[in-house]
Amino acid sequence: MNHGSLDGFMGGFYKFGEYFILLVYLNLLWICFTILGGVIFGWAPSTTAVFSVLREKIMGKDPSVIKTFWGTYRQEFFRTNGLGLIILFVAYMLYVNIQFFQVETAWLFVAVRYLMIAIMIISGIMLIYIFPLIVHYETSLYRHIKNSLLMAIFKPIRTLFTIIACVVVSQLFFTFPVFIILFGVSLFALVIMWTTYYTFKMTEQKQEELTSQEV
Repeated sequence: MNHGSLDGFMGGFYKFGEYFILLVYLNLLWICFTILGGVIFGWAPSTTAVFSVLREKIMGKDPSVIKTFWGTYRQEFFRTNGLGLIILFVAYMLYVNIQFFQVETAWLFVAVRYLMIAIMIISGIMLIYIFPLIVHYETSLYRHIKNSLLMAIFKPIRTLFTIIACVVVSQLFFTFPVFIILFGVSLFALVIMWTTYYTFKMTEQKQEELTSQEV
C-alpha cells in the first residue's frame, strides 16, 4: 500500500468515525429532547433539529451540534408540533379506518380499505420530504406539505432511491437491534437528508437553467 492510499484510507476511516460519533450524539439528543417535550410534543421538533444539524454537515459546514440542535428545537417547536399533531392524527385515523373496513368483505368496504392503504403510502412518502424541506427552505408549513407531495410525485426515481436506502437501514436494524439504541433515528435522518438534499440541489439547478433561458 503506497503513501497516498494509506492517507486515503485513514481519511475515510476518520470521516466514518466522525459520522459515527455524530449520529450517536444526535440520537441521544433526540431521545432527551423528545422526553423533554413529553414525547408527543417533543418528537417533531427533535426530529427537525436532527435534520438541521445533518443538513449543515452534508453542506460541508462544521456545525456546533448542541447550539444548532437547541436553536432549531426552540425556533421550530410550535410550528413542527402543529405538523407532528397532524401526522399523528392522520396516522391514527388511517389505522382506525383500515381496521374497521378490514372486517367487511363487501366490495365497497374492500375498495375503501385499499384507498386508505394508498393514502397511507402517499403520506409516508410525503413524510420523507417534509422534515428536509422544513430545514432547507424558509416558507409556510402549508407550502412544505404541498411541496412534499409534489416532490413525491415528480421525483419518483429519487424517491424510490430514498425508500430503498431506508429499507436497507431497516434491515440493518433488524439484523443488529442494538444499533437502534445508538442511532435509530439519526441514521434514518442522515440517509433521508443526504438523498433529499441533492434532490433539492438538482431541482434548484434546473429552475435556474429554465430562468436563464427565459431571460
